[in-house]
Amino acid sequence: MAMLASGLIFGMLFGFVIKRSRFCMTSLVRDIYLEKRFYNIVLIVAIVAVEGLIYHGLGHMHLVRIPFYLPPFSLLSIALGGLLFGVGAVVSCGCLTSTLVKCGDGRVAGLISLATFIVTGYFVSAGPGKDLSKYLRSFFIVEDMLPGRRSIVPVIVFAVLTVVAVYLLWRHRKTHPALFQVPGQYTGLRHILCEKIWPMEPTVVIIGVLMGLAFPVSGYFGRHFGFAIVSPILSWAYTAFPARGIVGSCNPYDTMFGWGSMFVLGIVLGSLLTTLASKEFSIVLPDKATALKMVAGGVLMGLGGVWGQGCLIANGLVGTAQLSMKSWYALVFLVLGVWLAARLILKPALKKG
Repeated sequence: MAMLASGLIFGMLFGFVIKRSRFCMTSLVRDIYLEKRFYNIVLIVAIVAVEGLIYHGLGHMHLVRIPFYLPPFSLLSIALGGLLFGVGAVVSCGCLTSTLVKCGDGRVAGLISLATFIVTGYFVSAGPGKDLSKYLRSFFIVEDMLPGRRSIVPVIVFAVLTVVAVYLLWRHRKTHPALFQVPGQYTGLRHILCEKIWPMEPTVVIIGVLMGLAFPVSGYFGRHFGFAIVSPILSWAYTAFPARGIVGSCNPYDTMFGWGSMFVLGIVLGSLLTTLASKEFSIVLPDKATALKMVAGGVLMGLGGVWGQGCLIANGLVGTAQLSMKSWYALVFLVLGVWLAARLILKPALKKG
């Protein structure tokens, strides 16, 4: 019970922060290319640096298990999965985390994307398509071994990165004040928690801290991993429709119902409660074109999440902080997928507009 409750609490906190700040990893990556917002790189690095410092620091205090061995991975499967997931995230107007937030704030588009992701992800990980997934993972296998990953060096590197990133966040915030403020109904803490849109600078630090602290909490219950989205969502389907020989995604611990399952539920609940508190909740039905995009995006993220063994959160922010070579490699193709979709889909639309 304590395990499930802690997963739910972390998910609700994450969902609350995402909803309150409008944080979207897909948008950050997309706008580096589309709008030349290179400052977004600092925001992403800040999350990874803060999380990595906490993770490796706690590891050397023996409060987190830093595994000696990480499973080998397929260069082909990870590259193909990363590209497909990146494209799907743009088509769906946000990755799986944004999809869960949409489900919580009443946007039916999120439910459509989530449903098609679950069906597709189950098909290629536990259904008839799992043989194809195994086949893709059999090509160009490499070891996920980075020398010095368990030494004190990562602590020092992430500590330096954290200091530099926080300084750059502070300087940007100081030199780029908000141009205007929308008048609010409330004041004080109620305004901050229920009404104010949080700036990105404190948001990315808070996200990094939450991600870092998730390691010792989930690890206490035997799940040696931090935030993840793909496998925890699919764990609900695995529980409802048990299968043998599951081709897991980013975290083998999440092929069964547990901490991760409650974490993703918490994201939905966190978004829902935040929206209710700010009196923004409403059921929003998508038009036909948007619904079709959600279906296509959900399918692409289902394929990409399983074949790429993770998403923009698990690979892009969590595995990178753990210094997993698989996650750094996947991040390259996730970014390329987002940029490819931005180039082929969004850029022509902007020119027409």
